[in-house]
Amino acid sequence: MRQGNTEWDLQVISGDYYTEFGRERGCKRKSRSGNTYSARTLARRRREKRRRKIKHIVQGVCVLLFLMAALPAAGRILQHKEGAEAAEQFLQELKMKEEDYPQELQEMLEKNPETADFVAGYPNRADYLGKEIDLTSDYQTGQVPLLMQWDQRWGYDSYGQEIIGVAGCGPSCMTMAYLYLTGDTSMNPRKMAAYAYDSGFYTEAGTGWDFFTRGASGLGLSGSELPLGEAQIKQALDQGGVVICSMRPGDFTTTGHFILLRSYDDNGFYVNDPNSRKNSEKQWDFDTLSPQIKCLWNIM
Repeated sequence: MRQGNTEWDLQVISGDYYTEFGRERGCKRKSRSGNTYSARTLARRRREKRRRKIKHIVQGVCVLLFLMAALPAAGRILQHKEGAEAAEQFLQELKMKEEDYPQELQEMLEKNPETADFVAGYPNRADYLGKEIDLTSDYQTGQVPLLMQWDQRWGYDSYGQEIIGVAGCGPSCMTMAYLYLTGDTSMNPRKMAAYAYDSGFYTEAGTGWDFFTRGASGLGLSGSELPLGEAQIKQALDQGGVVICSMRPGDFTTTGHFILLRSYDDNGFYVNDPNSRKNSEKQWDFDTLSPQIKCLWNIM
């Protein structure tokens, strides 16, 4: 979105439901008998379809979590009736009541199963809001820490009209850069999101690009826009900085998102994606990344 001379990125969770919604708004579906469904009927069917999909995802995640916890004791579970009862109780406790979860979190889980614990913990978010955050165990000298925007320690905190877990990729990337460059573990995504909001780098459209230039300066860092070139990115990394990228729809998002490039080798670039551990475990070649990058900044 461009406002005046300023471009803004609205970071949202990965998924294609926004584009689907846009298509559905502009047309009417017809039944086989030729009758036109009402908008209310279509909306109800979409909600029912979403509920079924979310239910299947949650059940699958619950089964996986249980198996991971239960495998060391699999023999005992098979031998004792109470083991099966404990398994059933475990599954029942983790099953969701949809009315307790905002639609955006239900969609978040539907599109990104990695967020299961975060979404499941939403009703108990008061246990995390405002609590002290200690990042000393997340940081190692000389390494860029991987921080997830949906970490329960800060993901439920507000970021403008949203929460960090849903819309906080920009502050999360800047926090990773700040910790790496300064070693100051008193900073965290909650504080960074508050700084971005209080300093005017947030609007309803998302995090403004000048957060990575003027905002970086306000933190005692240097942020400058880079040309989109492989040699330029590698040079910035070689000089000890990191590169934050605003991404187009593609492998990382269907709308808008920020990621951080932390290093590279002969096989490609190492990425810190604050919305996906899976993406952060891969290496990405320049030919794959470059068409998806809208803008990028060297943070030093």
